[in-house]
Amino acid sequence: MNRMPGWRPPMAGHTPFFVAAAEPRFPYCLYIPKARPPGPAPLLIGIHGSDRRPELLRDILAPLCDRTGAVLLAPLFAIGSTGPDDEPGYKFGLFNGVRYDRALLAMVDDAARRLPLAIDRFAMAGFSGGAQLVLRFMMLQPQRLHAVSIGAPGYVTLLDPSLPWWAGTADFETIFGHPLDTEAIRRIAIHLAIGGSDTETEEIRVPEGHPLWVRGVEKAGPTRISRIEALDASLRAAGCSTQLDYVPNVAHATKRILPVTAVFLEKQLLARDVRPAAPAPS
Repeated sequence: MNRMPGWRPPMAGHTPFFVAAAEPRFPYCLYIPKARPPGPAPLLIGIHGSDRRPELLRDILAPLCDRTGAVLLAPLFAIGSTGPDDEPGYKFGLFNGVRYDRALLAMVDDAARRLPLAIDRFAMAGFSGGAQLVLRFMMLQPQRLHAVSIGAPGYVTLLDPSLPWWAGTADFETIFGHPLDTEAIRRIAIHLAIGGSDTETEEIRVPEGHPLWVRGVEKAGPTRISRIEALDASLRAAGCSTQLDYVPNVAHATKRILPVTAVFLEKQLLARDVRPAAPAPS
């Protein structure tokens, strides 16, 4: 017997975790609003931080999905999925030979086989470590995105051809096999968000000799605030349109930054004529 009868996962509300056959190392879950627009639903991808709590991010952004009809995909990049000491791996797009942008696209394709989704271009959001993947996915796959929200990343990549990857983009084409498509990045609506009190430095120091150190990493500054400001300046210098929001009296807190993300993304999703429709069949 090739198929066993049994429980079928709900395809509305909070789903269980799935794995894509093309990339079984990394599971993902969905939030599917009951009211969705006719035809393929828009897709929003939310990337967890270093704490690996995709359900937290999913639950915070679920009301946004209910208002816009978008389906949320939240992956889990568990520590040890690809080998020992891979904790920072997903944040950098490429780590120990794993292309995390391609892993994420495998999840997108798998989700689109489960329900109708518009996956030609989608929105993406992340906080802290997750914001780093959003940033680098934007550089690796800009043609797949229409909007991103990057919240309080610890390490940033500047659009600076004088610095090596990951501090800059000097050897981008050599590493990834294709040039950086700056024109495609310019077409993305880019949101940056940071707590006004996010000034901790010890956790994000990368001194020479650190496993992640590369030349020029100090150029973005010592704090998450200085780094997101350097990223903003870099993107604007490249001709990108950005919106940088400071959340007053907030340090490094997912629950305080993501509501600002939701405000930005709601405008972007609704601008693409996304409207909730009648409830989907149960």
